[in-house]
Amino acid sequence: MKRVAAGLFLLALVALNVRLGAAGEGDEAGFVPLFDGKSLAGWKAEATDRFTVRDGVIVNDGGTGWLRSLKPYKDFEFRAEYRALAKGADSGILFRATALGTPKPPNWPVKGYQLQVIDGDSHLMIFGHGAPSKFDRNAEALKSALKGSGEWQTIALKVVGAHAEASLNGKAITTSDAIALPEGYIGLQGENGRFEWRALRIKELPAP
Repeated sequence: MKRVAAGLFLLALVALNVRLGAAGEGDEAGFVPLFDGKSLAGWKAEATDRFTVRDGVIVNDGGTGWLRSLKPYKDFEFRAEYRALAKGADSGILFRATALGTPKPPNWPVKGYQLQVIDGDSHLMIFGHGAPSKFDRNAEALKSALKGSGEWQTIALKVVGAHAEASLNGKAITTSDAIALPEGYIGLQGENGRFEWRALRIKELPAP
């Protein structure tokens, strides 16, 4: 009887793990890839030639300008993995941004928002480009979530209406209720140092 009970217990654990695995996969439901792992199809380089694809990742090798989506987005959840390959490397995720950039360097969008992605103290702050900016950031959560330079990190940005929230490696870090621009492009900012990006995907969300 003990052997039978043990066997039934193991079967129950297997069934539970299967259900949990399915739930984890379901968390990706509705997401579509923004990067095919081979090319920059679906993207447009704005005032830069420093974004390339190597070994299945998008590489930003310094410089300014940005790489933007061909499609504008309003309400969405964006997920990606990145790593900074140089100490102090500085980049960002641009969102609700205009295609029109400044005529002089750094040639970033005239209007839009930026989730700062940097190997430094201002990581996951939200800045406005020609738009008002206000946010709250949990510095202690960021400190516990952040991995070292050169390690792959998972980042997520959700924007619905005037609300934005960002997380790092599964921990909520930054929120804002001051996103004034209604729609725009998503992009990767070029600024300083070397970054790699992979597993870029997005899910469009219904308006609140």
